[in-house]
Amino acid sequence: MPIAQDLFSLQGKSVLLTGATAGLGRRFAETLSEAGAKVAIVGRRAALLAEIAEKNPGCVPVQADLAQPSIVPDVVARATEAVGAIDVLVNNAAYIAGGVRAEDETPEDIDTTLNVNLVSPIRLAQAVFPAMKERGRGSIINVTSIVARAGIARFPQATYAASKGGLEAITREWAAQWARHGIRVNAIAPGFFESEMTSQVIHHEKVQNWILDNTLIPRHGTAADFDGALLYLASDASGYVTGQTLVVDGGWTAH
Repeated sequence: MPIAQDLFSLQGKSVLLTGATAGLGRRFAETLSEAGAKVAIVGRRAALLAEIAEKNPGCVPVQADLAQPSIVPDVVARATEAVGAIDVLVNNAAYIAGGVRAEDETPEDIDTTLNVNLVSPIRLAQAVFPAMKERGRGSIINVTSIVARAGIARFPQATYAASKGGLEAITREWAAQWARHGIRVNAIAPGFFESEMTSQVIHHEKVQNWILDNTLIPRHGTAADFDGALLYLASDASGYVTGQTLVVDGGWTAH
C-alpha cells in the first residue's frame, strides 16, 4: 500500500462518533467508514442513523440523546458491543440555542448546551479511557469551534461559546494527563461552513459578504473541507501530535 494511504488508513479501527446525523456528523461517518473504520454512529434520530448505516456498511447505529449525560455508560457499552473496543472517539455532538442574546438564554437552554457539548464529551472520554489505557493506544478528537477563541456577536451564542471553550481547554489537559498511556487528544475547530444548522442563512447576501470580509480564503466552508483534518487526527499520520487544536476556518482567526 502506498505510504500516504497507509498513514491515513483506519482499517481495523473502531470509532465512536457522536452527532452523526447532522452538521459535520454525517460526512464524518462516511469519511471514517470509507477509510476502513467500523463506526458506531450516535445520534437522536433513529431513522437518519439507519439511513446512514444502510449507505455506509461500516456504520452501526446507536440511538441516544446526549442531553442526558447519565446514559453515557450505556452508549459506550452498546458501541463497544457493536464495533469492538473503541480506538477513536469523536466528540462531535453539539447543541446551540442559536440567535438568543446572552441575557435571554433560558436555564433549560444553558443546561442542554452544557450537557451535550461539554458534560457528555467528558463522560464519554472517561468511559473509553480504561480500554484505551489497557491497549496502550487511542485517539480522542473533540470538535470545538472558532467561537472558543473569538467573540462573534453577530450570531449570539454565549453558552455555546463557553461549552466549546471548555472542550478546547480539556483537550489540552487530557492530552497532558493521558499521553503516558498512549492516548492522543486533539481538537478540530470549525469556522463558518454550510450545514443543516446554517443552510437557512449562510447564502444570504449580507452573510456571504460578512464571511468574505473576514475570511482569508474567499468562501464559506463545506463538510468536505474537514475530511483531511479528521483522517489526520484519527489515523497514525498524527502519531506524534497531541494537545493541539486544528483550526479549519479559511483563515478567519488568522487576522
